[in-house]
Amino acid sequence: MPLAHSELRPNPAGAMRFARNDAMITAPAPANGYEPAMRRTHDARIALLDEDQQTRDMLREYLEGQGMHVVPVANGTELRQLVSQEPIDAVILDVMARGEDSLGLLREMAEQPGTPPVMLLSAVASDIDRIVGLELGADDYLAKPFNPRELLARLRVVLRRGNAATARAAATPVLTFAGWVLDPTFYVVRDAAGRDVDLTSGEFKLLHALAVHAGQVVSREALLRLVHGDEAEAFDRAIDVAVSRLRAKLVRHGGGALIRTVRGEGYLFAARI
Repeated sequence: MPLAHSELRPNPAGAMRFARNDAMITAPAPANGYEPAMRRTHDARIALLDEDQQTRDMLREYLEGQGMHVVPVANGTELRQLVSQEPIDAVILDVMARGEDSLGLLREMAEQPGTPPVMLLSAVASDIDRIVGLELGADDYLAKPFNPRELLARLRVVLRRGNAATARAAATPVLTFAGWVLDPTFYVVRDAAGRDVDLTSGEFKLLHALAVHAGQVVSREALLRLVHGDEAEAFDRAIDVAVSRLRAKLVRHGGGALIRTVRGEGYLFAARI
């Protein structure tokens, strides 16, 4: 029986194959070229780390057919080198890549300023694995097998959100409070002694969201939307843990009083900007 949609699914040998219905994949292009979503992500450079060569080739063919440029890599060493040397707009990372501590690699990337957004792929679809991946800095999570059109749609959202965040950061002034400095353009936070505060990209976004609303109680729901946008629902069980981890790092730099919990209401950034 023919499939109603294209999808990636395991074959008996364990490799991933496209099951295609080309009529469902290919749609006539608008008269003026790419549809609006595609124009915003056209020519995006995507790094792809998947342990299976066939999967990498198939995803590369599909995404490049949608106007993107895909750079496949075989391991974490190649990915680190690529991201450090070339402009990359997003990373697709297979959690189950053999010989790789993929979550450790994700954490390492999240701690580097200016790291591109990361979409995780995994054959494991449990809530715990998804939440852990998101807490460590992933921007989205997609379980295998998946429809390649869903991956494309999610990837476009990640790219647009990354572009919007970059634009907002560039337009946002450096924030100073209690002797601290928060620079949203370069993802830099320095404490009152001038020491760099080591934050993941997610922790930086959380601190920035609170700081720009200094003196106001921000509810958990509003904070989720400010940090994670349309994907906020996926993080609803992780926000308190994220704030706790951020606060612990601030405490080590003498900033224990910067974030206050307002019971039943949310969180408040207590310093004056």
